[in-house]
Formats: sequence, structure tokens, C-alpha cells
Amino acid sequence: MNTCLITPTYFGDIDQFAILRKTILAFAPQYKHLVIVESEDFSIFNENFGRDKNIEIIKTADVLPSEIEQRRKRDSPYKIVRSVKKRLLRKKRHIDGWKAQQFSKIYALAGINETRGIFIDSDLFICRNILDTSFSRNGKTKLYCRSAINAESLDFDISTHEIFGNDLHKIRPDELMDYIFQPACFNKKTANILLSKMNELHGLKWHERFLAEKRPSEFNLLGYTASILENLENYEVINCDPEDLHSSLRYQEDRDKTQLELAKFTDQPKDFFLIQSTLKLPINHVHEICSNVFEAVDQQGTPADPLAFASLRQAVG
Repeated sequence: MNTCLITPTYFGDIDQFAILRKTILAFAPQYKHLVIVESEDFSIFNENFGRDKNIEIIKTADVLPSEIEQRRKRDSPYKIVRSVKKRLLRKKRHIDGWKAQQFSKIYALAGINETRGIFIDSDLFICRNILDTSFSRNGKTKLYCRSAINAESLDFDISTHEIFGNDLHKIRPDELMDYIFQPACFNKKTANILLSKMNELHGLKWHERFLAEKRPSEFNLLGYTASILENLENYEVINCDPEDLHSSLRYQEDRDKTQLELAKFTDQPKDFFLIQSTLKLPINHVHEICSNVFEAVDQQGTPADPLAFASLRQAVG
């Protein structure tokens, strides 16, 4: 199979990741699932999920350049270790988890054995059977995108143009794009072309150029590469909104819209349901939402693996 699911995660998201894993086993068991975990968390993830079907769990140390991995690592509680680490890094700033995960996605995609990678974050759950047609059309990878519609999405793509060294005064607002979708689909070749271009433009300093941006986006970098540098070779553009792909509880104002979103899902089921981890909902609340989602799913068709689906229903109560 030419498609691989890719999820970067860490211990703080392990409870929601456990739900994602069960949904993959129930609705997409045929796909390999590459999971990149912070090196410090490898043991607990491997212990809990390493025996699952079609999963490969790897450390960030196996994906990231060594300097990025060292700057990513969570601080040791031991002062002497922190002191040595600071000297070794020559006081370069720590890389936060969000930006480290973006690097992990790009480097992981560049190294997969498959031709296509599908990014599924640990707060996205699969709700219906997934086939290759979910990610491709006429043999080409679906490139989900839309015009940037608000200040946040504009800023993400402005950062993309700055990283590529483009003159901002030559770019019209209506040319700015939004490639930030869940799931997001990109070809392995695209990641390698992106890395080659970054090295051509910035050499070993491209990581610093990326880190200098407040809102860099790995998906926008990959989307720009696919659209402009590759001229959409082996891609099929799908212009849509993220909400066309999934139901979601994404922003703080969505906290009070749970019942409305569940009702919408029941009336118009979608393949995915997103419960943004940054909302920091208690896991019992996440389970309650998922229980309602999968109760609706149970009435709509047969999952690819009924036993795995039964296990999923039991896990979320």
C-alpha cells in the first residue's frame, strides 16, 4: 500500500491518542500507522501500543537532526544536566513542542517507505471506514486547501512566503492560501523537495529561519511546495473548508457547542471528528463526547473491524 498514516504525539496527549488508535483499528486497520513520540516518552507508548496491528512507533531522535532533538528535549530536573545542556547548545533557545512536531512531520514524511503520508493528529478521531479514495482521486493525492480567510490563516501563509524568501510586496492578499487541514495529505517527494529547497536557500540555518516566525506552518510549507515548486504533479486540488472533512470542537467558544456539534454529526456524519487538544478538556468529557459520536456511528453501518469497534465503544463508555 502506498499510503501511511503519520501522527506526532507526546505523553500529554496519550489519552486522546489511545482513542485515535482504537478508531484506526476499527475503521482503517489496513493502513500502516507511523507514530513519532518524544524520545523521553517512547517506553510508555511502546508498552501501551507497540503490539497493535500495523503500527510503528519511533523516537523523535530517530527523525530529527541531532541539534533540533537536543534543543527539543524537555529540561532535566537535575541542575548539572541542565547546565551541561546549556553549554552544549551554546545558549540557543529551546524549541517548544509545537514547532518540534512540525519539524518531525516534515522529516518523517521525507523518510517513509510509502509514496504518500496522511497526517492525523492525536486529537482527530476516525468515525467511518477509510479507503484510499479518502486521500486520493484518480491515483493522485488530494491536496486540501482554500484561500486564507482570516488574520490567523493569512499570517501562516505570510510566514511561508517569508521562509521561502519571497518579496511580500509582490504578493496579493487573494494569493495567500490555507493548507492547514485535518487530515492533511502530502507526497513523500514533496517533503524531500521542500528540504532540498530550504537547504538551497538557507543551508543549515533553515531551522532558525523557521523558528524565527511566530506562526510557521509545516502544512503551508508543504502545500506551497506541492503547488508552486512541483506544479501540482501527482496532486488533485480539493478546494473546501476544514469543516467539510470533520466535525469539530476547536476553539474556546466551541466549549458550549458540544450538543449542537453532536446533533450536526448525527444529521450529517463525517469521516472524522476533531476535539482540539489545546481546549484541554478533561478526558472523561472527551470520552462522553466520543461515546455519543460512536453511538451514532453504530447506527449507520458496519465498521471494517467490528471487534475493534466494540473495544472502542467499551473504552469510551
